[in-house]
Amino acid sequence: MKKKLLFFMLLPMAISAQVGINTTQPTKTLDVNGELRVRTLNQGTENDVILSADAAGNVRKISRNELNGGGSSGFNSTILGYDPQPVSKRQIPPGPVPGGGTATELGCKKWAVNNHTYCAYQISQPITWFNAFNFGKQMGGYLVTMPSDTERAWVNTNIVASGTGYNLANNIWIGFNKIRRPGNPDQLQWITGEEFRINWSTNPATTENWFASGEPNNAGGTEGATHILVGGERKWNDMAGTVTNSNSSPMDQLIIEFNE
Repeated sequence: MKKKLLFFMLLPMAISAQVGINTTQPTKTLDVNGELRVRTLNQGTENDVILSADAAGNVRKISRNELNGGGSSGFNSTILGYDPQPVSKRQIPPGPVPGGGTATELGCKKWAVNNHTYCAYQISQPITWFNAFNFGKQMGGYLVTMPSDTERAWVNTNIVASGTGYNLANNIWIGFNKIRRPGNPDQLQWITGEEFRINWSTNPATTENWFASGEPNNAGGTEGATHILVGGERKWNDMAGTVTNSNSSPMDQLIIEFNE
């Protein structure tokens, strides 16, 4: 009889995909509204990942290397200047855009390799790089970063290219910009602190970037913000971050990346 009673007590939890402890409205498979204690933990190894929780209590795995300011992906929220939020917390609809205009979300896709979500947006009027950065922050994500050929190719095939359903045929700001450090020359860097993947098969070794030939060239000493060029292979180019169009094409489309 006790076994039958226990079965019927557990059955509702098995049917409902989400279980709450001290909450009647769970938002995850297991949602604990209170402190968590584990009485017995196995000894780990140096290859184990570490559990981390964001401000909302969502638990995720991170590499041990992230404790040194950058993870296996190189992501560094200190360099970015804020902690990105899950894609589920983004504004829908996006609403007003920094600098003016409104945004329309065209759709989102998740890349299984890094579990990041990439959302495409159409802006009602051209936007500067700086306002684009603030829009990414406002949405809880950040301007897309592509430090490897693998990620760049996936973004191009699934978000940028014709046939994806997003029609991103105009200039697109990305998260690569110029940084000025005291006592050092200006340097371009991914806003997340990520580093380009290195191709060691060449001599000298090269980074897996997608800049057009001769770019970035910091023309006139004023360029530093990076965008995806229109047409062709959708190469990258550096421009002044204050411009809103290039080659008669507006900067009115964005890709915002979310870590989860």
